[in-house]
Amino acid sequence: MELAWEELQQLGQEAGLDAIGATTAEPFPELESRLVDYAARGRTGYEYEDISVRVNPKQWLPEAKSVIAAAMAYLTPAGKKTARSHPSGGMFGNVSVYSYGEDYHTVMLQRLHALHRLLEQRLGRSIVARAVVDTSPLVDRRVAERAGIGWVGKNCMLYTPEHGSFVFLGALLVDVDIEPASAEQSWRCEGCSRCLDACPTGALIAPGVIESTRCLSYVTQMKGIIPLEFRAALGRRVWGCDTCQWACPENQSVQPSEHEEYLPMEELCYPDLIDILHLSQREFQRRYKSSAAAWRGVRTWQRNALIALGNLKNPLAVDHIVPFLGHDRRELRASAAWALRQIGHPIGRQAVQEALAGETDQEVRDDMQLAEAQVDSEV
Repeated sequence: MELAWEELQQLGQEAGLDAIGATTAEPFPELESRLVDYAARGRTGYEYEDISVRVNPKQWLPEAKSVIAAAMAYLTPAGKKTARSHPSGGMFGNVSVYSYGEDYHTVMLQRLHALHRLLEQRLGRSIVARAVVDTSPLVDRRVAERAGIGWVGKNCMLYTPEHGSFVFLGALLVDVDIEPASAEQSWRCEGCSRCLDACPTGALIAPGVIESTRCLSYVTQMKGIIPLEFRAALGRRVWGCDTCQWACPENQSVQPSEHEEYLPMEELCYPDLIDILHLSQREFQRRYKSSAAAWRGVRTWQRNALIALGNLKNPLAVDHIVPFLGHDRRELRASAAWALRQIGHPIGRQAVQEALAGETDQEVRDDMQLAEAQVDSEV
């Protein structure tokens, strides 16, 4: 054994990590059946298709002897206050708390690279390593669970004892023999189903089982036209969803994050929906590029903003929505038609009727015809 558990904990603190643990680089055979079942129910499109790679760390780094799992808490006191103080009035959207601050991929990788350097200093040799933050086939939550830093709750999120599920996860695969966790953290969800009950779309179909393509966090990030069944449930959401986390009793008294990188950027937390509609790609990147919520680009945000405006039903938005009926992106045309249908203003209705005459995409036409059907039903 090259590194004891206690030494790893010390190095983790020095690297600025809130929780750290280790497990062997041996395969995760118990995951294979779960992943096969998950694939059968429909992938989100973000996962590696080769399951054999997902259950075997050595296929990602052949030299690996151990996998270090690490967590950083992101719910700062300011972030918690901001999340619970939605601005009154106006046409504002909201984003998930995890994207309030700097992009966690960048921050976590910096910490993991720092840990790599500290390991080399402690052991006095060069270490073969690979740092990963949402960039490997490995199932981060299961790695963290086996490494002893937390447990996976009924909402399929990793919980740590101190910070609940408001944590970012990363891993460092190393050619170092590290003392593994003696036992996994105990599950604390017995007798509670609040997260399942709170899910707006029923994506949590059973304890610890999620139909990911129904999760609103996924829906805000998906490509193309948002299915009709999810649009009302999105509410004001522009990016992500925290509903199951806020509903969880384990998250009510967690220790706050002290990382300044995750302090909320004011204009990002509750973005002006009308402003989003008028952003260019360049301006969007200038404003939000440091956030984890920007990777899909401005068009995804504009699609989501159109849906949010439809849910708000404010007629003052109509003039800003109508131009999107002629946009070259089909998802924006469809979303604009739906939003105008929800608002129900005569100017919007007329604009949809005119746009329908020249629309050739059948899925977009379906949304426009729904808006026309509403007009007919009200006549």
